[in-house]
Amino acid sequence: MANRKYFLMLAIIGFSFIAKAQTTSFQQVDSTTYARYTAGDWKSLVELGNNAINAGVDYPILRLRMAYAKFMTGNYAGALGDYSHVLKDDSRNQTAHYFSYLCNKYLGNNNGASYHAGYVDTLTLKNEQISSFGLLEAGLENSVKTSANANRGTGNYTRVFLSNRLGWQLQLEQSVGYYNQSITSNNPIAIQIPGGPLVNQGGSATYSDSQFEYYGKLGLAVNSNLTVLGAYHYLNTSYGTTTYQNHVGLVGLKYWGYYFAVQADADFSSISNIVTQQYNGQLSIYPLGNLNLYTVSRLSVQSGDVQQTIFNQTLGFKVVNKLWLEANAGFGKMDNYLEADALYVYNSIDVTKFKAGGTAFFPLNKHAVVYLNYAFEQKQDFYLNNNYNQHSITGGFTWKF
Repeated sequence: MANRKYFLMLAIIGFSFIAKAQTTSFQQVDSTTYARYTAGDWKSLVELGNNAINAGVDYPILRLRMAYAKFMTGNYAGALGDYSHVLKDDSRNQTAHYFSYLCNKYLGNNNGASYHAGYVDTLTLKNEQISSFGLLEAGLENSVKTSANANRGTGNYTRVFLSNRLGWQLQLEQSVGYYNQSITSNNPIAIQIPGGPLVNQGGSATYSDSQFEYYGKLGLAVNSNLTVLGAYHYLNTSYGTTTYQNHVGLVGLKYWGYYFAVQADADFSSISNIVTQQYNGQLSIYPLGNLNLYTVSRLSVQSGDVQQTIFNQTLGFKVVNKLWLEANAGFGKMDNYLEADALYVYNSIDVTKFKAGGTAFFPLNKHAVVYLNYAFEQKQDFYLNNNYNQHSITGGFTWKF
């Protein structure tokens, strides 16, 4: 009986020491990270916070401090990870929702940003001029396409676009575009010379190739990470005396992780009486937690009247303050190929066999961005069946509200 009391007393003393050690550990973490927070020592704060979490000390205030430190150093993806931990314990936390809104916005996830904005208090929304119904961005772009092919005139493409919020979970993007180019066919005509051989006599004709386009895309945020996509693209194409009413539809899902995003979608098109299905898988990676460095890899498989596989790779990075560069290349035969959620349609009479290019982005202020793009395309002449190179320059302007 005496031994049992002795062991019980030792156990109570041992548990007391453990509890005291844990309390001391919590107090040390809390006081030290608070000191780093008030001093603005963000890198040290994150390091201390990670060590504490690995040691089993984890609580909402610590996560808020770490998230803010990551936000201040531009690691928006990492900050979102910590804010999500806070929201698991307190789904109405205003600070976590507001900064999650900003992080998603800076990562280009407008649907996720709007979702979090719906939980932010009305005073903050008013001060930030954020509303559930309102404009997000508007812009204009124009492209000029030239080649050494004497049978192809200069192509010109113009697009105006507008996107707006239709509630905290629904967004609509719309654009209207117009394309025109002159196309000369140079088909040899076989003529029988009386009493002589069969000879070819050149015959040519020049046609006007023009196209009017309307594009609309809806994005429904199921939550801050998952968006359901739906798009429709109408193209009225006139070639010579023939006019085609073309239709393209898209359905898809996009999931945003903290340092990546994945998308899967299916496109269904009827273009110039050619019916095609296109299935796309896309992976975007943001290793620094922001847009200072990112890659986008996209694989597309076509079936139906056109059966091709196309791979597209994009690399973007910040060069200096207020200058971003983006390089991309596409591999595979692009015949009625759909790109950028079916916004751009490669339905030229001359099929593109390879394309590559680069874009420079220049933010003028927090609202205005101008960009300049160069694209190289290797194309195949529809009539002569030979290859030629096409060069295009695109200039654009975007205003973010």
